[in-house]
Amino acid sequence: MNNTALGRLLHPILTCYIKLRNFLFLSIVVALGTASEQVTAYDMNPIDVDCWDLAALCSLTELTAEMKKPVHETMTLLAYDYYLNPERTQGGKADTSAEDPRKRGVLRDLVLGSEWNDDPDSLLRQNVVRAKQWYALFKDAQVQAQCVHDNSQKMCEGVKITDTPMMLYRSHFGDFQFLHAMASHQSETAQETKDKMMEWARFAYTLSISSNSLGKETIDGPIVSSFSNVSSLLKRQGWTVGALFDPVPGGEWIRSFGMTGLGRYQPSGVPRAQVQYKKNIQPSSIKHIALGSLLHMIQDSYSDAHTERQGGCNPLSKERAKIISFRDYVFQLSTDHAIADGHPEWLKHGDLGKNNPLWASAKIIQFSFRKAPWEGEVEDFLSNEIFPLAFPEKLPTTGDPECYLGTG
Repeated sequence: MNNTALGRLLHPILTCYIKLRNFLFLSIVVALGTASEQVTAYDMNPIDVDCWDLAALCSLTELTAEMKKPVHETMTLLAYDYYLNPERTQGGKADTSAEDPRKRGVLRDLVLGSEWNDDPDSLLRQNVVRAKQWYALFKDAQVQAQCVHDNSQKMCEGVKITDTPMMLYRSHFGDFQFLHAMASHQSETAQETKDKMMEWARFAYTLSISSNSLGKETIDGPIVSSFSNVSSLLKRQGWTVGALFDPVPGGEWIRSFGMTGLGRYQPSGVPRAQVQYKKNIQPSSIKHIALGSLLHMIQDSYSDAHTERQGGCNPLSKERAKIISFRDYVFQLSTDHAIADGHPEWLKHGDLGKNNPLWASAKIIQFSFRKAPWEGEVEDFLSNEIFPLAFPEKLPTTGDPECYLGTG
């Protein structure tokens, strides 16, 4: 074959590749760039640590590094570095680095768990195209939540409220907002929010120290129910632990993603199921994903956009004391919330000591790895040192930019 013929053969292939590369980049820009407008938890940049040796994805992520910082991922990796001595935690760059999570094992799954609360339907994992769908569903959930509160708004015309929302809707704007250390509605007291958080903590922590693989066990079945009441919060009959934490990406809805517009959630009627791995791929550890989810909730509880704590309202403050109130998700302005959830200055360098999310995360990893008992040890630590309440009956607050900027 001469060079001219070879060129004609390769031209359409190269053209297709270039178009695909450009589309992937634009998808990342849309999903991560517009994410700064969201009301979310501490920033996360899943592709940054989940590209797992896929060079094309890793190089593309470098282009979006200034848009979203992997704060949850960084905290989790740093906490792992210091779990043997939590009181000596330091900010900076994790010794484990973002290279290790691309490999199989504990670090990868802890990081996946730290992202799960933001992405409980696995839309962002290893698929940058689905990131645009995640953002579309997030915005639809936000509109629905606002219209539930006040359907007289013009934007609510024609909006259909989902009766059985997917987990993304519930964790960001619904009854599972406690996953982000936030109240689920205006009339929920601080004690009620804490009770839900402690129930989730018990569930996730007990999974993490179990000597048996519980991925195939149903959450409302006898084995899980023996140590958890989460099924009463979840209200999803027959879901397995594996399906909850490691689901088929977006398996519960009719895909509404379109190239020319953003979609909305439409239930497909297909039960939530755990993803099936190929024989040559090591499955994710449900135990470590569950533990990472607990770390995410703990980390969020130290953000001024999620809770009002004694010693808070200071971006440089490394120590936060009792929780004064939990924030209300739906009634916050996205732009305000984002101020507090960026990469905090104190995380960049220096000794951190105690009463901060890094120290608390390292302590929980230490408890889990040595299989410390929930009752009498881990439960007391979380209740008394991580989630102590100054005013148990206090209702949610919204916070303000002055607090987040430390100028109030």
